[in-house]
Amino acid sequence: MTNHHDNEMVSLKEITYKPVNHEFRIQELKPNSTKKRDTFFLYFSVLTVNLLMIVNGSSLVWTSPVIPQLESTNPEINPLGEKITTFQISILVGLPSLFTIFGSFFFGKLPDVIGRKNTLICISLGTFLSNVAVAFGKHIYLYYAGRSIANLCLGLLFVVLPIYLNEICEDHNRAKHGCLMMFFLPFGSLYGYLLGPITSIKLFTLLCAAPLIPQLIFLWLLIPETPVYTASKGEKGATMKILRKLRSNKTDYEIREDYNQIEAMLKANSKADRGGFKNIFETRASRKGFIVGLGCCLSIHMSGVPVIMGFLGPIFNDAGTNLSGNMVAILVGCVKLLFFFVTITIVGRFGRRPLLLLSSIGTAIPLGVLAVHFYLNSIHSPMIVNIRWLPVACVLIYIAIYSLGLGSIATSLLTELFPNNVRAIATSVIMTIGNTLLLLLTTGFPIVSHFLGVHYCIGIFSVSCVFSFIFIYYMLPETKGKSTLEIQEILSK
Repeated sequence: MTNHHDNEMVSLKEITYKPVNHEFRIQELKPNSTKKRDTFFLYFSVLTVNLLMIVNGSSLVWTSPVIPQLESTNPEINPLGEKITTFQISILVGLPSLFTIFGSFFFGKLPDVIGRKNTLICISLGTFLSNVAVAFGKHIYLYYAGRSIANLCLGLLFVVLPIYLNEICEDHNRAKHGCLMMFFLPFGSLYGYLLGPITSIKLFTLLCAAPLIPQLIFLWLLIPETPVYTASKGEKGATMKILRKLRSNKTDYEIREDYNQIEAMLKANSKADRGGFKNIFETRASRKGFIVGLGCCLSIHMSGVPVIMGFLGPIFNDAGTNLSGNMVAILVGCVKLLFFFVTITIVGRFGRRPLLLLSSIGTAIPLGVLAVHFYLNSIHSPMIVNIRWLPVACVLIYIAIYSLGLGSIATSLLTELFPNNVRAIATSVIMTIGNTLLLLLTTGFPIVSHFLGVHYCIGIFSVSCVFSFIFIYYMLPETKGKSTLEIQEILSK
């Protein structure tokens, strides 16, 4: 009887603790299975760095209220003194997108060289100074230069900010704070939509940069480097100090275990050379992660939202609706902000994959209807008179569904797909490819819309959303509640 009982206990111990794969052993023995509330300092850190996303959001929609003012012949409204041409509009929108590519491509290694925190400081300073230059500019070429430098900095932002948030968070709260990053983007867009129509271009541009002032002060004096970065540099004392600040609700034992888990993750990735482009494709997990990450990133741009948001004012001024373009933009900003907040509250329950699937197929339908409406409007169909409300309803539904997944989850998902040694370079390459596509879309949109009609562009975006659904359905695994090593194990299969 006793022997039988002892044998059972031995068997149970073997089932519970014996690792399936030695490389991922640390994940079988996670010390902190009990989730604790996030600390105030963690929230403060997340909020501070995300002030950059507010500025980025207002920068993305800067052209929507500004272009109508630049098209005015009134020198009190238009600081350039003469009406801007279609070609100049295309350059003003497209050239900064080109510099967004430079930011992510040429400076993608910067977070690994000078650290995540110092990279964020450089982005903030560059963005602030370029906005000041545009605000006081009197010539279109200064607009080109200032907007391009701002986008150079903001192109790097989408590389380093997801990494920073990923590395200061834990497995159980990583998704929430990753989506919170994307919540501040529509908040900034709404901020821009509200202020743009009622202020001069000079004041509007300065107000867009204003959140960077407290952000720079807090980031310089209070916000720490990430514990993963300091640990990768062998700074154990600094790493423990940072962990105690971010996770002050934990005991010393739990903090030491968290440090051990970070160290184990770094050791698991130490076999690979650090940071080279070729390292992205060394393992099956990294190769698949790159394909999945790239597909999700391209899905954001091909949904059309990054392009349409920048042209909402001009588009709806010519759409024959009962609302002005600026009013539609404000409504869109409110809806986008609301549904990004909804995503933050439900992503932990439903996971990334279901929300991305819903978002990708859900955006295709209102886009298709919107394309038909703009086609009917272009041929002056009498049906338009009775359905002037339709484009506004379609764009609000479109933005709401986009915000539930593609807009809020896809970007933050990138850093989850790669181990620490290739995270920065892989994210940089993906963002560079995505920004190249965005350059083509933003530069071509006003030209194609002018010659073929806006319905043609919107129809392409609708079809693209269907392809995004197919890609996500077959390629994207669920990463909810999983650590970096667990995700790598899933991708390696």
